[in-house]
Amino acid sequence: MSTDLDDDARLVASPDVVARRIAGEYLLVPVRNGAAQMDYIFTANEVGSVVFRLLDGRRDLREIARLVSLEFDVDEPQARADVQSFLGALREAGLVRPAGGEGS
Repeated sequence: MSTDLDDDARLVASPDVVARRIAGEYLLVPVRNGAAQMDYIFTANEVGSVVFRLLDGRRDLREIARLVSLEFDVDEPQARADVQSFLGALREAGLVRPAGGEGS
């Protein structure tokens, strides 16, 4: 599966993921068939935690990157590349999905 996402991609957390904030970071654990999938546990740093919290299905990748660039004082193209890479990895692991069931 390709991890490339368009700038207009709108994503939400998968219903099969449990997210817990621990010491300022998110621990993301997929749960399928009642059991944690230990091969895909993600620890999101402060930036990744912000990105994960912004996944409301209304904001697209471009808007999330803009907000990250403002909050962390990084240029927008770099923020966009980082957000795209992070969300692509989460999608590959099944931790996020397209909002509203739209195609990816």
